[in-house]
Amino acid sequence: MTSMSNIAFLLALGAALAATSPAALAGEPEARAAAVKRTCLAPAETREEIKSRHFIEPYVVLKSASTQFKAEALSAKLCHLGDEFVYEIKLLHRDGRLVHAVMDAASGKLLGAHNAHEPMPKM
Repeated sequence: MTSMSNIAFLLALGAALAATSPAALAGEPEARAAAVKRTCLAPAETREEIKSRHFIEPYVVLKSASTQFKAEALSAKLCHLGDEFVYEIKLLHRDGRLVHAVMDAASGKLLGAHNAHEPMPKM
């Protein structure tokens, strides 16, 4: 990736992560909306892309994220973000905090993470 595409990718990644928090959306909504060019794939499309592009399997990425964050992995979605494919992963900590992580679909490298502000209610 060139440095300009790296910057655009990181801006889009940050905007995608920030979109989970209403407080984070305050200020510069036009810039954030322009930066996010994210499309998440349906399960059938996900299987096709994983096979054709030789991406890491979702269960491997879920296990890795679970270990890194010491949290229970809830879900993984394959998304097309700019020119890159990423997994958007939701994890749940024991204390009820929800974590959103983004990992590169080809390498499994953690690209970013965002803690949700409010813990989930205890049952």
